Amino acid sequence: MKSLSFRLQIALLSAVLTSTLLAACGYVFWQVNEQIHLNRLDRELRNLGSANLDRVFRKDHWERLENALDFMAGPQSGRYIMLVLERDDTVLHRSVNWPMSLDAPSLPVLAKEATEQPEELDPASRLHRAPPPARPGEPLTRNNPPLPRKQPILTTRSIAGRTWRIGVMGNPYTTLVLGADMVEIEAGMSELRRAFMIGLPIVMLCVAVGGWLLAGRALRPVRVLTQAVEGVHAHDLDQRLDLAGHDSEFRRLVEVFNAMLARLETSFHQSNRFTADAAHELRSPLAILQGELEQALQHSPDDSAEQRRIVPLLDEVQHLKAIVEKLLLLAQADAGKLPLDLQPVNVSDMLHEVIADAEILANGLRIEHDIASDCVVRADSILLHQLLQNLAANALRYNQPGGFVRFTLAQDEKSLRITVANSGPGIPEADRIKIFQRFHRADAARNRAEGVGLGLAIAREIARAHGGELELLSSASDETCFGLTLPL
Repeated sequence: MKSLSFRLQIALLSAVLTSTLLAACGYVFWQVNEQIHLNRLDRELRNLGSANLDRVFRKDHWERLENALDFMAGPQSGRYIMLVLERDDTVLHRSVNWPMSLDAPSLPVLAKEATEQPEELDPASRLHRAPPPARPGEPLTRNNPPLPRKQPILTTRSIAGRTWRIGVMGNPYTTLVLGADMVEIEAGMSELRRAFMIGLPIVMLCVAVGGWLLAGRALRPVRVLTQAVEGVHAHDLDQRLDLAGHDSEFRRLVEVFNAMLARLETSFHQSNRFTADAAHELRSPLAILQGELEQALQHSPDDSAEQRRIVPLLDEVQHLKAIVEKLLLLAQADAGKLPLDLQPVNVSDMLHEVIADAEILANGLRIEHDIASDCVVRADSILLHQLLQNLAANALRYNQPGGFVRFTLAQDEKSLRITVANSGPGIPEADRIKIFQRFHRADAARNRAEGVGLGLAIAREIARAHGGELELLSSASDETCFGLTLPL
């Protein structure tokens, strides 16, 4: 489930929960409906038995009863079966279609004494009731009281692929076994099951679609917030979300988000102002210190101890000035105020100049290049030259003896692409995502002469100020390649 979207999880859970409830309700409804059909059939069997057990009847009566039942069944002749036993279990009547496997010993046995009395007799009349006739074949007259009936027993039997509801009823002289075929009930239940099995997937699909749509509607404010967060950059931290149009449940979230943006904006501007102000304030003291050191160096004797002390101090001051200039440039880039003097620049010629400088500093490295001619873009020539110099310096600095540095320049309809690759040990996997962070150096053991970790950060800011991008294309065990894309 974790790999699924939250919206899809809501839709699926809604469908599963609904289908589970429907299945449970369907099962209960199935049981209730089946019991209702059985109760109706049981009442029918009891009524038929009660109406024909208040007297002792001859065989022809039972034959007429069976014919009447077949007539009522209509086309479904054979729906009812009947077995009539006398007091000594002699078969008085048996239906033609009576299942032979359903013999008398397998049927439930009724109680010997009658437990049901006719409704028209009160307790006093039952106590003084005249005894029934001694001859069972002779029917009672209407003037005699009805015979008491035994408690019926109802059961279900499956015989030869057919299901029967069997009712065993009787009076003191006759036992009536009446069975009704449950084919209609089974057909109705089968039709109900078929309708449920067809309807359940449709309901699940409708619930899933409804859950998907409702989840999308409920998550709309979250999408708005997500888009707003994606649109937040260092240059537009002043944007805020409008509270209007949001549900009350999300307004507090919008307020918290706007407050967070306000704090970020304040902190970011304070950081930028501090960096810019510090760089500006340090410029003058460093320039004065450099001038004093240069003047002292000129007035000191050659190769004197004083001169040897001044030279490293002067190098440190120049190094500090370079750091201050880089910090000022980054502060301007962060504030979106990097000054650009956009002019048509022949990148092919500029890259050839960088390659020429690299060949002077190659120190045994092989310089390779494949430069397309007359590639021109609108750019700040000073900043673009600084970017290319940074890439070339890194390629020369982090190389291996006898290695190579390769420059390529290609152009298509919309942009030009520069790649700078060098041999040598690749950048570790853990450092690749940090390679453009400020003051980050992949090898902490490198000394300060190799830089302070601002070169690639400045190069990327210059590329983005021109609407382009600088990225690490690859860093294998024997080669590292950076790519610069600039729009035409």
